[in-house]
Amino acid sequence: MDDSKFFLVFGSIFAGIGSIFAVTGIIFVINTHSFVGTAESIQGTVIDLKLRSSTDSKGRSSSVYYPVVKFTPSSGEPTIFESSTGSKPPAFSKGQQVEVLYNPEKPNSAMINSWLELWFLPAMFTGMGSIFVLIGGVVLVKSFRKPASFK
Repeated sequence: MDDSKFFLVFGSIFAGIGSIFAVTGIIFVINTHSFVGTAESIQGTVIDLKLRSSTDSKGRSSSVYYPVVKFTPSSGEPTIFESSTGSKPPAFSKGQQVEVLYNPEKPNSAMINSWLELWFLPAMFTGMGSIFVLIGGVVLVKSFRKPASFK
């Protein structure tokens, strides 16, 4: 395979994968923006920190703390949820008051109002996708250019 074909394939793959990531990120942004726009805000309390451990293929283990939050929505029924975002060290402590965003029709679909919880995944997917599209696009443009011949 000559260089121009290699760069054409490489650029196409990079741009294609980047497009998938970027579109996924944009969907996350739209969904998060919609949730934030319709959610009610209320104070909640971190009642526990759930430690989750995992081991990778090389046998290395890692642990992450996920906050468990209790709040009472406008319906009056106390609700407990575990955050979908964990960290090490823990981002919150037991007994800490946090702002909770929740859908009044589905109080179990609640989230802590923090950048990490709401916007990290949309930012990561959109950012990584954009970088891949940019790299793939530059490689594709360069693969279509013919080198200038010298006389």
